[in-house]
Amino acid sequence: MGSAIVTWSQYAMKPDLTLNVLPGPYVVCRLPAGSAIPPQVWDGDFVSVTRTPDEVSVVCPAAVELPQARREGNWRVLRVAGPLDFSLVGILARLTRFLANAGVSVFALSTFDTDYLLVREADLRRALTALRRGGYRLEGAVPQPAEAAAPREPQTRIRRKELAVYDEAWIVDFLHKAEFGVLAFCGEGQPFTVARNFAYDRAQHCIYLHGARQGLTFSLISDGAPATFNVSRAGRLIAAQQASGMDTEYAGVVLFGRIAAVDGEEDAERGLRLLLKKYFPHLRYGEDYTPITAYDLKRTAVLRLDIEEWSGKEKRKADDCPGAFRFGEQV
Repeated sequence: MGSAIVTWSQYAMKPDLTLNVLPGPYVVCRLPAGSAIPPQVWDGDFVSVTRTPDEVSVVCPAAVELPQARREGNWRVLRVAGPLDFSLVGILARLTRFLANAGVSVFALSTFDTDYLLVREADLRRALTALRRGGYRLEGAVPQPAEAAAPREPQTRIRRKELAVYDEAWIVDFLHKAEFGVLAFCGEGQPFTVARNFAYDRAQHCIYLHGARQGLTFSLISDGAPATFNVSRAGRLIAAQQASGMDTEYAGVVLFGRIAAVDGEEDAERGLRLLLKKYFPHLRYGEDYTPITAYDLKRTAVLRLDIEEWSGKEKRKADDCPGAFRFGEQV
């Protein structure tokens, strides 16, 4: 499994394709073996009929009536802009990988010219979001984003409201000043965490991380998989006369989003340069040290976490709080 993430781009079609979202909805129908195809089926712009010794499967617009059919719907159709050359490898594999990581069920079809993906109407927005993150262009009957998406509770809701920080400027400043954070995700069926240096990209609303391509982190991560990133800062300890009164100051930010290995050299270089600028601000790129080379990009793996939601939390006592001290001062 370790080589799958690293070498995928060597054999998979890069995400420079356009997907056209057809007006819908559609249904997938099953007719008994040997059934004749009713003429009303052919009225749709997109129709697929597959005949086997066991059944006749029909994909057609939901408005078409097939009295003897067992129906499964409602579906929306995504068409890969074609025609595609038969020598291309990995197009459907890459598309379905992004959708599977987003928890979207897929019904796939192929024609002489191109490939089609059917996703359930209820999953369409989630599917399109995953494909956009994968770098695919979307055209056609693309639904407009919701005007005001409700916050994902309880993930971004802080129980103690007096400690919650939702101010964007505070969170961004905290991310820029934080030395490192802890990445958390699931790999091979179990939770996994790792501390990483990182750089926040405000323009792309994401964070970049890097490491060795042979590392365990990069071998376990599936592109488009959900992940969190926690950045925290310890404050003073507050002594009290009772054990239950002992307290501590702290501050932190939690990011929720989707993570993926960066395939494109331009995006990977952007992430690495942001990391260099953050951790070596006193040195000038290309003057005090040599620029990033193609060889560097082959040796270094870059991850990008696209942020969907975030929240901050801070507990701070008065500067003259009695009994306050720093960890290690009283040893």
